[in-house]
Amino acid sequence: MKRIMTVTVGLIMSFMMLFAFTACGGGGAAEETPADQAVAALDTTLAALKSADKDAIQALGGDEDIFGDAEEAFGSEDGIDSVLKSMFGHFDYTIGTPEQIDDSNVNVPVTVSNADMSKAVNTWFSDLMAYAMQNPDIANDEAALQTKTIEMLQESVDKTAEGEDGIVTSDVVFPMTLIDGKWEISDTIDDSVLDAVLGGFMTAINELTGGGQ
Repeated sequence: MKRIMTVTVGLIMSFMMLFAFTACGGGGAAEETPADQAVAALDTTLAALKSADKDAIQALGGDEDIFGDAEEAFGSEDGIDSVLKSMFGHFDYTIGTPEQIDDSNVNVPVTVSNADMSKAVNTWFSDLMAYAMQNPDIANDEAALQTKTIEMLQESVDKTAEGEDGIVTSDVVFPMTLIDGKWEISDTIDDSVLDAVLGGFMTAINELTGGGQ
């Protein structure tokens, strides 16, 4: 069971890295400052993530299929939807006052909130262990086990978010860069920003699996 959970986590993190910070916005109207344009591009991305909607997120990628082989990896479109709702169903954000570095670089402070994944991941693991004990035959059906693992992740996240102190908030900064006339989230962004957007999911997994040691 822990192996299936680890594989699922690996798939989720690969999946998130493909699209989570795909921000794209044109140069904007002439009267808009670079800071205005960068904020608009970032807002489009964060709003799409907040929607947890596959089509809205895919629109960020334009012609590029940012979901790639996700349906095969997660078993079905329902699997993708469940992962999106787990990661972003309780995500919210507030954009602060941007700092314009120059005409091509802007730092945008954002307050982000999400379900407390440190609690959700522990609940997820405990519930998976209990389920495996009660249903030992599922260990022989990897596809069914993978589906159940994803379903239980969403259940654990929802349960955490609805509980007392179930939401965590962080202040982060998104570095925005103008590339070929479009504002994008800079590739210099720190992993801690993604972790904050995901409510500490990466940290929680590292602590559970020992990956942070």
